[in-house]
Amino acid sequence: MNKVIKLIIVLFIMFLCVTNSSYSAQKDVLLRTTSTWDNAEYKKLKIKKPEVTVLKIVFNIGEELPMHKHDLVNIAYVKKGTLTVITDDNKEITLHEGEVLPELIGKYHYGKNTGNEPVELVVFYIGEKGTPLSVNKK
Repeated sequence: MNKVIKLIIVLFIMFLCVTNSSYSAQKDVLLRTTSTWDNAEYKKLKIKKPEVTVLKIVFNIGEELPMHKHDLVNIAYVKKGTLTVITDDNKEITLHEGEVLPELIGKYHYGKNTGNEPVELVVFYIGEKGTPLSVNKK
């Protein structure tokens, strides 16, 4: 048998092994959306120099952030606790452990720990390099 045929047979066997292998990793879609939580559609993103930032944020019981806004896309995952987000026009949403929030863009709001344990968030930001992650209301 020539070398090319042997190589094709070996590659075919490897392909069968890979495509038929089983794995135990579980994948769950936590969020797939085209809008923020208040149904504002994401517009075409024009990012020349993208920068991704991931923060872990912890709120103590009863703690709240100042009123602020984001001028970039960000998604918050509630790792632990209960978080209520309130807009400057008093719309609100409450999230619990394991839930995901597509945060508001360009709208003032704040988050408050409304549960009986610390809130732990993991927040993913994507925007133009150098864009502030949040801007406090004056």
